[in-house]
Amino acid sequence: MTDAADRPLPTRLLMLGTFAFQPKATMRSRALGIAAALQRRSWDVLIGTTPWDNPVDAGRRWVERGVRVTNTRETRPALWPLAVAEMARWGRAERPELIHVFKPKGFGDLAGRLMRRRTPLVLDMDDWEGNGGWNDVGLYGPLQRRVFDWQERTLPVRARAVTVASRELERRALELGVPAARVHYVPNGLDDERIADLGAARSAAPPGDLDIGPEPRLLLYTRFVEFQPAFVVETLALVRGRVHDARLVIAGASADGGPERELDRLAAGAGLGAAISRLGWIAPEALGGIAMSCALAIHPFDDTRLNRAKCSVKLLELMATGTAIATTRVGENPRYVEHERSGLVVAPGDPSALAAVAVRLLEDPSLRTALGTSARQRVEKHYRWDVLVEPVLDAYAQALGASNGQRGGSLETG
Repeated sequence: MTDAADRPLPTRLLMLGTFAFQPKATMRSRALGIAAALQRRSWDVLIGTTPWDNPVDAGRRWVERGVRVTNTRETRPALWPLAVAEMARWGRAERPELIHVFKPKGFGDLAGRLMRRRTPLVLDMDDWEGNGGWNDVGLYGPLQRRVFDWQERTLPVRARAVTVASRELERRALELGVPAARVHYVPNGLDDERIADLGAARSAAPPGDLDIGPEPRLLLYTRFVEFQPAFVVETLALVRGRVHDARLVIAGASADGGPERELDRLAAGAGLGAAISRLGWIAPEALGGIAMSCALAIHPFDDTRLNRAKCSVKLLELMATGTAIATTRVGENPRYVEHERSGLVVAPGDPSALAAVAVRLLEDPSLRTALGTSARQRVEKHYRWDVLVEPVLDAYAQALGASNGQRGGSLETG
């Protein structure tokens, strides 16, 4: 990392995105987390995005955690030139000294390309977007997939610096031709407010309108892209072979409901339909109470390129609740959760291994408490945005010409 003295003075920063603040996490969890940490250091930050996935936010402006947020009025992908022109128009009116684009994808990418000739641009990569990643699982048409793959392959090398959320994305950036000195490893974090809220909810009950069923409960907090439904059903069957009344509570939903229907079908065939409660999308403030009503959380990831590139905010949030976690050794998961210290980590693709550690946690309350406490402490020490913003500042210094040439990927997270 660079010395603070080598960094630029506080500046005007424009963050550009492609998704709404909800339900996806990139803009709210990552962009806003970084922006709020910068605001506390006297930077002037505006976040601008196109809420095509949540059109009720079209044209809305508000201030959140001290950060100004602006949404384009146009949200329809078919009319993308209007949304991009609008974003670039009010972006230029801000007279930013630096642009940080979140995802080489969609509207924000295109607006950043328009503006980068006059304003230094930093790119953030927090997912594998193109072919082999979200293109393979997202509900996109052929033209969109071609555009997204082109965007991911071409913008990183044009950026002054690149921030990446995982080591897999660091390798991806290097393969795309980005010089190593311009790649800065910045895993996901949580802000102090979110950590405090999740901690305060440790003694709270889940909302009364949620049917989570009797104890003991295992929580699965997911978007249904991380695993195959059959894996979850088999894991639950193996757990119930040892702990007969265990049940699974699922918080979250897929984009189209397909994985949930497949899970329900498989569960019914295995006689497990009554042992699963699906809550769908939950309000962020409900997570703490739901997590603490469950004995533990399982966090299965298949070993895929998409999952290796992920840096799971959901896993961090579970850790911050103080819940004991059983996860799989894929991508950033074992960097967040240290095996036998802040959770239990098993090989991917093995439902018997995940079931075994889940049973171990169900049968050992003291171990659950110790691991949950350690997980929360680890988040508080290493994964707060006020800490993680340091390598972001290195990237900005480099983009503004104030870097001392050191690589910004040496963040210590252990």
